[in-house]
Amino acid sequence: MAAGGFARSGLRLPALLLLLLLLQILLQPRTGGAAGPAAARWSGPGTVPHLQSIFLGRCAEFVALLHPELRDKNCTAIWEAFKVVLDKDPCSVLPSDYDLFINLSRHSIPRDKSLFWENNHLLVTSYTENGRRFVSLCDVLYGKVGDFLTWCRQKNDSGLDYQSCPTSNDCENNPVDSYWKSASIQYAKESSGVIYVMLNGSEPTGAYPVKGFFADFEVPNLQKDKVTRIEIWVMHEIGGPKLESCGEGSVKILEERLEKMGFQYSCIDDYQPVKLFKCVEHSSHPDCALNSL
Repeated sequence: MAAGGFARSGLRLPALLLLLLLLQILLQPRTGGAAGPAAARWSGPGTVPHLQSIFLGRCAEFVALLHPELRDKNCTAIWEAFKVVLDKDPCSVLPSDYDLFINLSRHSIPRDKSLFWENNHLLVTSYTENGRRFVSLCDVLYGKVGDFLTWCRQKNDSGLDYQSCPTSNDCENNPVDSYWKSASIQYAKESSGVIYVMLNGSEPTGAYPVKGFFADFEVPNLQKDKVTRIEIWVMHEIGGPKLESCGEGSVKILEERLEKMGFQYSCIDDYQPVKLFKCVEHSSHPDCALNSL
């Protein structure tokens, strides 16, 4: 009898079931608001689109235009050594997984040119001018190819995760942090002569993070027999607060650490060449007046 009723309404049973299913889907509550089939698994941004093309392009520019003396470097081989981590669980990538990549891409750093930093990424990359003034970690080949990029494999599947990648908040052995740990160690070992360090004295959390890449992976790997002295620059934002300066707070912690390690060091507040560089974009600010430089 029920079937007869459906027939009189003009709808057969399969059609009505499909209609009911569609109504259920349309009326079910929305949750999360995240785009895509599922919410992001990790706290960091996902793999950058066109990762391989960007990597190879940066490598080619580096060896062909910026440093033609390194033209014998094989960018394809360097990429092949790098991409092995893309087949690993995104929370099981160790710094040692980048060993071959580092060995293939490493090169010497000019004496008295190494510039370490914390909380000054954009300023440092602008000021070094692709290694023409100084050479930061982002100006060597093994740092250049990964600068500002993220990458990781999907957690339980093959292929890259373009939605999110783990950071140190998710797991220690994530692809990007392990990359920078490995690169930082190599960079510190290659640095020689006068070593320069740029810190941000306007950073609320402290100019010298006592737990960071510089503190944990670069300072311990400075070679005592290769380093003549260390010069610290504590820069302050134009118009910003001067929260720490030489001999204060976390900067003092760094100074005491270097002294215990047996390094000669000096510290300069607002190193003038860098301040002048910053003032190019703030020429009318009182901090950039001639009597304040």
